[in-house]
Amino acid sequence: MAQDFRGLLKEKMRNPDVGERWFEDFEIGCVFYFSVQASALHESTPSALLDDISGYTAFQVTLQARSGVFTYGKRGAWQHLENTPWWHLFEPESPLLLVAPNVPTATVQQIFEDLHACVEAHPEMAKRKCQRSLSVC
Repeated sequence: MAQDFRGLLKEKMRNPDVGERWFEDFEIGCVFYFSVQASALHESTPSALLDDISGYTAFQVTLQARSGVFTYGKRGAWQHLENTPWWHLFEPESPLLLVAPNVPTATVQQIFEDLHACVEAHPEMAKRKCQRSLSVC
C-alpha cells in the first residue's frame, strides 16, 4: 500500500470567510494530475472547512490527463482505468478532465494507488522525453 494520500496533501489556498480551501494537485508519472479537495465549496463530506483532514469521510476528486497524453485509443490513459471498480464514479467534463463528487476516503486511496500502478505498468502513456526521465516529473 502506498502512503496515505491525506498525509501528502499540501494546502495551497484558504479563505475561512467562505469556508474555501484548495490543496495542490498531485502529478503522477508525467501522465495524470490527481486533485483531491474538501471544503465548504467542494462536494466532500462534510461540505465544510475542517482543520483536521481526517475528519472528512469523502472528497471531491478530479483526474486530468497531462497535455500531450492520449486519453483514448491504443495508447490511451483512460482505457487502462476503465475496468477499475471506481471508474463509474467519474463524469467527464472534457476529454482530458473527469470529476467525481463525495468519493469515500478508502476509494480515494485506491484511486491514488491505481494511478501509480497504471503509470508504472504503461510507461508508453508518457511523452517520450518524459519516459526518459520519469523521476524528474
